[in-house]
Amino acid sequence: MIFKTDRLVLSTWQSSDWIALRPIASDAEVMRYITGGVPWTDERIQLFVNRQMELFLARGFCRWKLLVKPTEEMIGFCGVGFWGDELEAEIGWWLARRYWGRGLATEAARVALRDAFERAAGLDRIVSIARPANTASVRIMEKLGLKAECEFEKDGVRLVRYAIDRPASYTAPRFKTSSG
Repeated sequence: MIFKTDRLVLSTWQSSDWIALRPIASDAEVMRYITGGVPWTDERIQLFVNRQMELFLARGFCRWKLLVKPTEEMIGFCGVGFWGDELEAEIGWWLARRYWGRGLATEAARVALRDAFERAAGLDRIVSIARPANTASVRIMEKLGLKAECEFEKDGVRLVRYAIDRPASYTAPRFKTSSG
């Protein structure tokens, strides 16, 4: 499954993709709001990629690998998965630092959200979770139409949860889909 926007390609994973994800998942600045700045190990990165492949096979959605046009360099991921042991579908994204501030996460998240609501899963509700200090992610949630739902604490970390219910007639920017 492949989705294309003007600037991005969202695609399914292959097991070898963990190598391209490594520089992003080991960047302390990228991980600042994920793990408090602790880089992921190679084993953790491989586990993440394998879980995305399994999730796509089982549910038809995942946190898609995110490639920038025209080079198709991996710059992160964006999509719907499950946060920790939560049962609600959660949309999330990571981008390599040099791609921050360009609207790419919002562009990718619109496609992923539309796919989750319309094609893959027919989900009725999607949440997004972030640290309150991660104002860039909170702004993306708001641009996507998610509404603040609550603040909570997990493992000593303060978090916010935003949510969106599938509208009766969900509309998002058009995108091209092709099999691949």
